[in-house]
Amino acid sequence: MMSMIRLAWNSLGYYWRSDTVIAIGVAIATAVLTGALIVGDSMRGSLQALTRERLGRIDEILSSDGFFRQALAEELVRTDVFREH
Repeated sequence: MMSMIRLAWNSLGYYWRSDTVIAIGVAIATAVLTGALIVGDSMRGSLQALTRERLGRIDEILSSDGFFRQALAEELVRTDVFREH
């Protein structure tokens, strides 16, 4: 009767070509995924920096689910808080 270690060793000796191809494929796939993650992280950081640079210094933000009225800008300009900034 053959031991498990001997069986594994014989299997590696017999199937070494296909095992090598599989190992190379796994290494290539790992390299591609790692590279994509690194590039994606770098791209996200670059886009965040570019956005911050374009926005500049922001004191307040106004957001809405819809559009703003045209008269809203005129109303804001007339407030004391707006004039202080």
